[in-house]
Amino acid sequence: MSVSIKDIANALNLSKATVSWILSGQGESKGFSEKTIKRVKEYAKSVNYRPNLVARSLSLGFSKTLGLVIPFLRDSYYAQMAYYIEKEAAKNGYSLIVCSSEGDGNKEYELIYTLIAKRVDGLIIAPTKTEVKGIKYLQKLDIPFVLVDRYYQNMETNYVIVDNFGSAYELVEALVNKGAKKIATLVTDAHLFVMKQRVEGYSAALREAGVKEDFALKVFVDRQNYRVDIDEKLDCLFREVPDVDGFFFTTHYLAMAAIRYMVKRGVDYHRFKMGVFHTMAGLDVLAPEMAATVFPIEELGAEAVDILLANIREGKDFVLQAKVLQNTFLPSIGDE
Repeated sequence: MSVSIKDIANALNLSKATVSWILSGQGESKGFSEKTIKRVKEYAKSVNYRPNLVARSLSLGFSKTLGLVIPFLRDSYYAQMAYYIEKEAAKNGYSLIVCSSEGDGNKEYELIYTLIAKRVDGLIIAPTKTEVKGIKYLQKLDIPFVLVDRYYQNMETNYVIVDNFGSAYELVEALVNKGAKKIATLVTDAHLFVMKQRVEGYSAALREAGVKEDFALKVFVDRQNYRVDIDEKLDCLFREVPDVDGFFFTTHYLAMAAIRYMVKRGVDYHRFKMGVFHTMAGLDVLAPEMAATVFPIEELGAEAVDILLANIREGKDFVLQAKVLQNTFLPSIGDE
């Protein structure tokens, strides 16, 4: 049976208010003696007292809890992001509830609705783009939130992203400088604005280098079925452009899936000039020569939490913030 503040007050012959102030960390500011504060805290610990967080959030107006909605928790990139966001939240005295939308806009909305019902103080979201009603719902209720990794160019929100265009340009430029002329790009989630920016960076780098762009070298892969779809799309690519000599992977898991395909087909992938947008465990062993542009994941998480907490503190006086961070370019991931 759980112990309440009333139980502690009765046992120590103190008022409920006194016990409540001390256990909420306000004993000194309310003028209670060090002896009384110590007595209450030691007794609470001895009886394994656990505060009623729901009741506390109702009385104080905040829960010291943040919500995080990401597309794919099983993706190593988003798992790392969740780790750093949780770490930064904890540093500031906040707990984190992590949810995965699985790239489903309707599920994203339901998760946002549920997190609000749980009285989180604010949310960090890597949105799906296929459905914006969850974001509009947050704006309607004036609940603090930050978009991370992805954003909507036509909506005024807090967001933290990377320079997708510039990073893609730098990576493809490096492939051209290594001698590649027929560079295929593998793209998924093409509806996302950040992904369009990566493709635009790819195109701009080819243009600036005087390399003619070939639509046959743009390979669009279905995200929900990418392991199967990439095999069909690469079969088609190698039939249509057998002399392809380079690959720009717009995301890490497409690079891994492509290497898996080439191993199955007996293709020597080491002969290609390759670059990837971010990396993942295993790529450095399988293709150490591959170039990469790497997300500053820890900085992304810290910036998102800092902006959100500032928004929570300042309320209606807060000015929306947009942060664009720079990736780190690696000439070869084997040297990381």
